[in-house]
Amino acid sequence: MLFVWSSCEKDNPGETPDVKFPKFLYATPADQSVDVLLDTEISAVYNTDIALNETIPVTVNDQQATVTVQARKLIFTIALEKNKTYQISIPKGAVKNAKGEAAEAVSFSFSTVADSKRYEAEEAALTNGAVVESALSGYSGTGYVNQKDGDISFKVTLPEEGKYTLSFRYSNGNSKKENDLVVNGTPLSTVVFDATNEWRTISVNKVSLKTGENTILIKKNWGWINLDYIEIAPAGEDIPFHIAANLVTPSASKEAVNVYEFLKENFGQKVISGAMANYSTGIEEAQWMFDNTGKWPALAGFDLINYTTSWGVSPYTQMTANVKNWWNENGLVSIMWHWRDPLKQSDEFYTEKTTFDVSKISDTNSEEYQAMITDIDAIAGYLKQFKEAGIPILWRPLHEAAGAWFWWGAKGAGPCKTLWKLMFDRLVHHHGLNNLIWVWTSDASDTALDWYPGDEYVDIIGMDIYPGENQHGSQYIAFDKVKSLYEGRKIVTLSECGSIPSIESMFEYGDTWSWFMPWNGDYTRSDSHNGATYFSSLLTNEKVITRDKMPSLKE
Repeated sequence: MLFVWSSCEKDNPGETPDVKFPKFLYATPADQSVDVLLDTEISAVYNTDIALNETIPVTVNDQQATVTVQARKLIFTIALEKNKTYQISIPKGAVKNAKGEAAEAVSFSFSTVADSKRYEAEEAALTNGAVVESALSGYSGTGYVNQKDGDISFKVTLPEEGKYTLSFRYSNGNSKKENDLVVNGTPLSTVVFDATNEWRTISVNKVSLKTGENTILIKKNWGWINLDYIEIAPAGEDIPFHIAANLVTPSASKEAVNVYEFLKENFGQKVISGAMANYSTGIEEAQWMFDNTGKWPALAGFDLINYTTSWGVSPYTQMTANVKNWWNENGLVSIMWHWRDPLKQSDEFYTEKTTFDVSKISDTNSEEYQAMITDIDAIAGYLKQFKEAGIPILWRPLHEAAGAWFWWGAKGAGPCKTLWKLMFDRLVHHHGLNNLIWVWTSDASDTALDWYPGDEYVDIIGMDIYPGENQHGSQYIAFDKVKSLYEGRKIVTLSECGSIPSIESMFEYGDTWSWFMPWNGDYTRSDSHNGATYFSSLLTNEKVITRDKMPSLKE
């Protein structure tokens, strides 16, 4: 596992001070990589948005390349062939920024895999209703497997122990699905199969396999897939992190800066423990952890779920006292917001239970717009007391938007992004809240970036992951996908979860989340998810930060 930590300071997210031209950060695959899979995206990533100078050709093996630009990324369209070396050359001036300032020359090379092993799904062991079919055209072999409610198990024999890449060729009726990957009896991670009507290949890197026979199980989680085959090849290179040096809030409070520096310092080295409030305002789950393990978690999570309702603004005095006491004990504080219907017609936040229309955010004269402003201003009034007390907040509003099950995501990405930016501007610039660290909750789908408000509005990327019961696998597949989507520019955290990944698996596979935050109730206390025995081991691990290990971040 390779993590590269950027030490350069940045005045703005994604821009390096004193650099007047686009700066190359890294290539995918990395220079001189070997055994690169044929479906690997070939790209060069820069520190800022780029454009092409069409008069200066970019080449692959001395031939002009077909390339496209996607924000900071230069993507090559290459029909890769097995057992072949590729030399990429980007001459000086071929890449420029919006001002026309040119990047320096860059070159990198890689070699593709000499061979890979393919295992047809129709030859796998099928259980719980999975069946072989042949109705869809374009499959490999003699058919494919319709998973239905079942599981698909492969026996794979390898000549040597090591890290491998698994590729899955699938189709899923144009609806995103999730399944669990279990290797040699150990739950490893959840795999997201993005929506497609065609046959499509996705890859999972860094799977540890042993010499001889291995069992690879695709276990039903949420939704079925049609699986054509899996393919196995040596693992590829990991991409590095280049974490933004500064918070997105101008003139952030010294305490917020201290917390962010602490998060950066420990990211990839240790994991911060968290506990979610029991419902919204209390610390019952944190107290339960202490009572059962002798350790307080370092991070306490709260929820403003009932702050703005039809029955009026709640004083939230208990939460205020808990937040202040927690910070005084050197703990960290996170606040989310299950935002109820701003029009107060339903007091609901689930899409299916409210008719509130977030798309009216674009109409400043609408009652919906005015209602959202009113609620944001009310929240600002509550959060302002923490600014005055010098308490920084990991602020996580509008979570799980891409799922569309909350009203703020019900009308698609556009209105949600507009609302996030409006909230940022209102809280930061209008109300002067400089103590907030902004946490955006992403998913690991190909459409995740469609929802992203932008680097200038987000400090940290969170993910909410609820695997099956007692599945303490690393969840590194989602971690790596999000790291890749956001090009390693942001800290990545497990902002909500059910079963917490084991620390051993995190550091084996590299999904070293900044913190973990199990949901309350059974997700924390039940042995079917975590429970007292699991927490006793987890919170005493030397790589887990509990509250007693926290420094004072007040000065």
